[in-house]
Amino acid sequence: MKMDKTKEPTVIHCTTTTTIVNTKTGKTYKDEQERDADVNDPNTGTTMEHIKQDVLVEVSPKSLEVLQRIWKAQNKDDKSKA
Repeated sequence: MKMDKTKEPTVIHCTTTTTIVNTKTGKTYKDEQERDADVNDPNTGTTMEHIKQDVLVEVSPKSLEVLQRIWKAQNKDDKSKA
């Protein structure tokens, strides 16, 4: 897919929620600083390999419609060039 650099990018508003969990202990961290403190604490056996981070991205229906229109237009362009 070729990007048209003369056009302004489309801004899609969304909400993201990040969850950081220690897979060994089940502890959920409030933020990256708390995770880092646990990993750097010599009194715990926690390593970065024990950490799982999930990111949930929620897109509004209106923004999803915009994305679908863009994808359809790009797909149409790609098929016409084939």
